[in-house]
Amino acid sequence: MSTTREFPQLETERLVLRELTSADAEVISPNFADEEVVRYIDAKPVASINDVAGIIDWGASLLNSQTGNLWGIFRKEDGSFLGQVNYVVRPDNNFTGTMHRAEIGYNLAPHYWGNGYMSEAIRCVLDFVFSSTELNRIEATVHTENNRSLNVLIRLGFYKEGILREYVQWGGGYWDMVLFSMLKTDWLNN
Repeated sequence: MSTTREFPQLETERLVLRELTSADAEVISPNFADEEVVRYIDAKPVASINDVAGIIDWGASLLNSQTGNLWGIFRKEDGSFLGQVNYVVRPDNNFTGTMHRAEIGYNLAPHYWGNGYMSEAIRCVLDFVFSSTELNRIEATVHTENNRSLNVLIRLGFYKEGILREYVQWGGGYWDMVLFSMLKTDWLNN
């Protein structure tokens, strides 16, 4: 029997991390349409509200399948949409179906870069994941030239495991990615 989980809304001192709904599509569309936001991920800028609806539906499917969450990041002070953060559970490679690790992804509107918002949001998500799930490992893969994202993960204490050579293909080429990880014990001892 499949049960639907209640969406875990999270809060920090300055932020509310909440479920994205169809009512948010117009507000979040400019972020996903910004070439600077999607520059280092395997995505093109969205062209329509329908594309944004697909992102929102993807987030709902993570919740319903119990394979992750997608949070919209909103500033408490004025309700401004800043970006999103998500995690997606990844099965082990041993065919047992064991799921103890996930990959985190995130983006932030350029207007809000350099204010510590993304570090604050990711810290909150890590607290949630490591206290509310059985996950033991969070991974992040980052384009080698995405210095802002690399710095966020280093600041948060993620461990740089190495370079995944020509790991992704987009825009007609292959790109190296840096693999980072955070273990539950790392986080609890941090």
